[in-house]
Amino acid sequence: MAINSLTWLHPNYLKLSHLVKTHDNAHGLMLVGYSGIGKRILAFQLAGDYLDSDKLKPKRWANYATTANEYQDSDLFHPDCNFVCPEENKTTIPIDRIRSLKSFFELTSHQGKGKVAIIHPAESMTYSAANSLLKILEEPPDETLLILITESIQKLPETVVSRMQIHNIRKPSVEETIGWLNNEETENDWQEIIALFGSRPLLINELGYEFLTAKIKKISTDLDSLVLKKSKPSEIAANWAKEDLDMLLKILYIWISSLVTGSLVKEIDAVKYVPSSFKGLIGAKFNYELCFNYLNEIANIRHHLLNGKGLNWSLQISNLLTPIYADLKGLIQHG
Repeated sequence: MAINSLTWLHPNYLKLSHLVKTHDNAHGLMLVGYSGIGKRILAFQLAGDYLDSDKLKPKRWANYATTANEYQDSDLFHPDCNFVCPEENKTTIPIDRIRSLKSFFELTSHQGKGKVAIIHPAESMTYSAANSLLKILEEPPDETLLILITESIQKLPETVVSRMQIHNIRKPSVEETIGWLNNEETENDWQEIIALFGSRPLLINELGYEFLTAKIKKISTDLDSLVLKKSKPSEIAANWAKEDLDMLLKILYIWISSLVTGSLVKEIDAVKYVPSSFKGLIGAKFNYELCFNYLNEIANIRHHLLNGKGLNWSLQISNLLTPIYADLKGLIQHG
């Protein structure tokens, strides 16, 4: 995949490419922006420029490893590039991974072009790991480049952020996203998917049109069934527990947020893609405090799910869906 095909990334690449090719860059670069817009592609492209190697410039997004182990086994592997990310089924980067990074930087470059490390996502570092990284940033070895990829600077220690050169990566427009997703062989209507997941073309492309459309249809049908009293919360919950639960919870969160946003700003477009049964709630007076508590409850369940906490998910989801079954009881101000 040529970097210039990602039009929203190309200005950042042009700005940094010459600097890294000549090793006239800051020791630490931080790429900040939404997930799924290509920050990792940009990072590997810059790493390849720094090391003067085409090995780190794959042509297809699918070539990009998602775990450190997959990177070691992939065609992307380069002895002078260290890719640091949470191990499979883990959500954090522990201190020992950063300590090993320090040792990696101290070794002589295999190909004499310097050494590069990429940390993704940087906010997944534990507190002790971030402190260990700080020691590297305070006295960076010569001919080294450290690239941090993050969605949120606020989730990183200020001491680390202050020692990085920050580059904010622009999110593509809806038009750019659709243009990139569609090609000569594919012409899909991406509007609803983009409305739910945002302009994140690489993430959307990785998940696929059919997969995302099926998930949206499923949760929409299930919620309509709840509102119309055709199904009980426990029945829906039992099915959701067997599905991609995180994806379903994310969509539910976005739709409830859309209802609240539409009510607050009186914006019809905000609720354009909610399930048909929810459209009858447009214009209703919501109890915003309870709505935000409900959204927080969804976020907490997702947090427990992503961290592998052992819970009775059917019970958790059943409790979460009960207010919808009860005509959003407690969330709407009646009378």
